[in-house]
Amino acid sequence: MQAFRPLLLATLISAGLAGCGGGGDSPAPSTPAAPVVQGTVVKPSQMNAEDLNTIFFQARPGDTITLPAGKYTINKHLALTVDNVTIVGGGNGNDPSKDTILSFKNASESNGLEVRNVKGITLRKFAVEDSVGNAVFVSDSKDVIMDTLRTEWTTDPVNTSLMAYGLYPVASDNVQVLNSKAIGTRDAGVYVGQSTNIRVAGNEAYYNVAGIEIENSKNAIVEDNYVHENTGGILVFALPGTYRFKDNVGTLVRNNRVINNNQRVASNASGFVTAVPPGTGMLILAAQDTEITGNTITNHKTTGILAVSFQATGFSYDARVYDPHLRGLYAHRNVITDFGSAPAGLFADPAGLKPVVDGLFGFLRANGLPAKLAAVAWDGIVDATTGTTGPYGNGGSYTGNQRICSKDNTLDTITIPGTISYENLDLDLIGLMAGVNQAPNFPFPARMNCELTLPTVTGKAS
Repeated sequence: MQAFRPLLLATLISAGLAGCGGGGDSPAPSTPAAPVVQGTVVKPSQMNAEDLNTIFFQARPGDTITLPAGKYTINKHLALTVDNVTIVGGGNGNDPSKDTILSFKNASESNGLEVRNVKGITLRKFAVEDSVGNAVFVSDSKDVIMDTLRTEWTTDPVNTSLMAYGLYPVASDNVQVLNSKAIGTRDAGVYVGQSTNIRVAGNEAYYNVAGIEIENSKNAIVEDNYVHENTGGILVFALPGTYRFKDNVGTLVRNNRVINNNQRVASNASGFVTAVPPGTGMLILAAQDTEITGNTITNHKTTGILAVSFQATGFSYDARVYDPHLRGLYAHRNVITDFGSAPAGLFADPAGLKPVVDGLFGFLRANGLPAKLAAVAWDGIVDATTGTTGPYGNGGSYTGNQRICSKDNTLDTITIPGTISYENLDLDLIGLMAGVNQAPNFPFPARMNCELTLPTVTGKAS
């Protein structure tokens, strides 16, 4: 903005003199000055990996690098390691006449744009297509802004995508992912992991396994996003591994539209994300202090919100270094409709919970009630060291903010006070698997009928 100040000052002085009757003739009209762009304006002829990597290498802190409109084939990954740089294109759409599109189709190296170890990076108004690996990857950085981007696997993503993550800031602090699109990954469209002070807002994610995922992070807000046609809509995970953080603490998920996330798991998916049951609006796994409120969650064949400890995934873990338990979840004042009619994943596995689901649905039908899982389902697993459980690890409860609570959600399914409600389902999974429980706690699970006041989540640095 510095370059505009002399022109702005002269305009104000001229206007002031005229307004005060300063005498003399009025100044002749002048031609408006062209906007001044600081840094480097990239030419279309330079839109290739060799020239762009040279430009990125030669950038200085505070530079703006402006990319031209057009669709350009990039044959290997782009890398930036300079502090406080802005990269801005013409737009994130599909029109080469006005948008900036970087195509990595058939590139010789994985990943699209990589930014590492910087203090300050702003990425705006461009698209990355068909990147094998990760499309836009930022790691070990601070003050990260991804705004009005698009990442996309453009051809039959469920069957062919090799793009692991779309927008992928990791091990970073003060992260914003805004107003962007993430389409067609074999893992997560928008993934923020091992990071702090996070805001993911105003994005659209579809044709991914996970639409938006917050993993092993702290102080995150996920709000005002449109998440649809994924396997699972919004995921909040704490996973085992040699991560910066061994838990996920403090995530607020509010005012999102989570619609029709029933895609099967992508053919090339691998790892923990393959445990996501298709038809899950939100999946909260082994996280702490998670609040879900004000969301519209519609048309999910498994359930609207699934809350589980890591034991439910079936993957192994080392209890000496990882806490697999879900603690402190409050789902309230959401609108949850059209859910639970054809549960998938573990719920459809004959060796898993299918016998339980079949028995539950048979009971409901016999009583003239809709055969469906509840809007919010919890595996019911409680850590005996901080709560109480039965002799097999079944039943029991937490106290205080470790409880799993779901209350005051608005449903489209029949509720008869004291008789039937489809709001909550407490599976008491360990008891079921041990054979000491014959059926899940339905329809009024007392353990889930509670309210929490969780620690404040700001999404900003303190």
